[in-house]
Amino acid sequence: MLSATQLLTVTLLSVSALALEPRSTILTSSFGPVVDLGYAAYAGNTTLPNLTFYGGIPYIQPPVGQLRFAPPKQLDEFPRPLSNADVVDARNWGPICIQQPAVVGIGYEDCVTLNIWTPSNATSKSKLPVYVYMHGGGHYYNSAQGFPANDWVARSDGGLIAVAIQYRLGLLGYLSGSEITKYPTAGPNNGLFDQRASLEWIQRNIEAFGGDPAKVTIGGQSSGGGSVTLHVAAYGGEKNPPFRAAIIESPGNDPFYTDEHSEECFGNVTKQVGCTGATDVIACLRSVNIGAIVSAVNNKPSTCKFEPVIDGDYVPDITSTLLTEGRFSKVPILAGHAAQDGSIFVGSNTSMTTDAQVVAAILGRYPLLPSTVTDAMLVTYPPPSNSTPWKTQWERAMYAYQESELANWDFFIGNVSGKPAYNYRWDAPDPNLIASRGAYIGAAHTSELFYLYDGTNSGPSSAEALPVFTAFNSTQDALARQAVAWWSSFARSLDPNTYAIAGSPKWELASTGGFMIADQGFNTTTPTGSVMGVRTADNVARLAWWRSVGTVLRL
Repeated sequence: MLSATQLLTVTLLSVSALALEPRSTILTSSFGPVVDLGYAAYAGNTTLPNLTFYGGIPYIQPPVGQLRFAPPKQLDEFPRPLSNADVVDARNWGPICIQQPAVVGIGYEDCVTLNIWTPSNATSKSKLPVYVYMHGGGHYYNSAQGFPANDWVARSDGGLIAVAIQYRLGLLGYLSGSEITKYPTAGPNNGLFDQRASLEWIQRNIEAFGGDPAKVTIGGQSSGGGSVTLHVAAYGGEKNPPFRAAIIESPGNDPFYTDEHSEECFGNVTKQVGCTGATDVIACLRSVNIGAIVSAVNNKPSTCKFEPVIDGDYVPDITSTLLTEGRFSKVPILAGHAAQDGSIFVGSNTSMTTDAQVVAAILGRYPLLPSTVTDAMLVTYPPPSNSTPWKTQWERAMYAYQESELANWDFFIGNVSGKPAYNYRWDAPDPNLIASRGAYIGAAHTSELFYLYDGTNSGPSSAEALPVFTAFNSTQDALARQAVAWWSSFARSLDPNTYAIAGSPKWELASTGGFMIADQGFNTTTPTGSVMGVRTADNVARLAWWRSVGTVLRL
């Protein structure tokens, strides 16, 4: 079987081979301004002032038919003659990917596209920094459409290009098992490799949109943040990855599957689609109709989530091992988490009263933890008292859950990279989450997305036809403007302070032990209630304890 490195570079054309003499005539379209890539040309959307949006742009060949369950295959990007009639209408988003749960007619296999926001005056000589966002959703739902970055570009005064990508999800993106591994044209981790392929496409093509391939920052939240972490740790650390910096928000990947678990989940899929016992199981899986795939997605054990696995190459080991051993790309980092990141994962805040319930909440995430570890956890997180940050058993479980990963690796990687690194804690709640949960849950998981992406935190899925955007009140708007300036400033200059809005507190480096507390407020001298905080010794000790059992967690 080809290695992931070889699979990702199959048919890769060198940059020099793509060099193209200027066309004798410039391509135009009645749809909008045209970007000519040599092999294809796209017309953008100029609805918003001073911005152009190019949506639904394919960056690999459609992963259908014989390319189902195959690593991404590069498009034929060899320059060719094009006329105005060849210009593609790219004024809108492409279709979303098949979700989990899956519904026939909602989501497509041919969904692997990217979306680009540029200043309207950008040219191929602009050399602007580029921010690339990888959406979260457990690797099995969500879409790029919920994370529009027009404000990032508009509020940077044309100093940034933003990209949001879509990649294969769930069963179609992450099916693993021995049959997949040994098959010459298949492989695991294809959703992750799609993301990598998008970064390689950006290296080859973003200059035409006005971007600088040497100034790419990747970012993501939850499983998107987990994906970013996997790319940072790819191959055990690359000297020259296809990005120069990373933004990691509440990084979350489920525990890596054991080989036995992968086989169980693979066997369930082949049974559901009628391929059990087939002479060529992968060929059979590629031949079944999409309705059978939808049925397999919806009729799987709850333990089969289909996520990244250790493949011995791109993902050479458990991430915690790679990070603690320093086997990752040393790039500048902006990383953090929400203040109550674990709150939506540990059950009701009124029903937890015993140690056993606290343990059960953690075992829901890490079912293989032995009692020796859960007993030690109860010592590391003692019962609620005046001297603990948690005042109830539910808060105790919440702290334990979020500090095991969501609020741990962001701190750690930001302090050992040897490059400029900044940490934050997001304290401002998402009001939509609070309303939907029926009880106050604080700044829960995904809360920062409400502020960073115009009042939403999720794209279209099988459960939601369109992303829902909520208008900000004055204090939410102030924090949103401050946060977008910070995040885009880091993408532009590798420092959140460089292009911060007037009156913002200054970020200190993570190595000082400080972190930015991002919050709303009514202070008349600053635009928000954001302020620098200092990490406590007990927090550092708890995080270190979780990292010491990282191999048992299989993170």
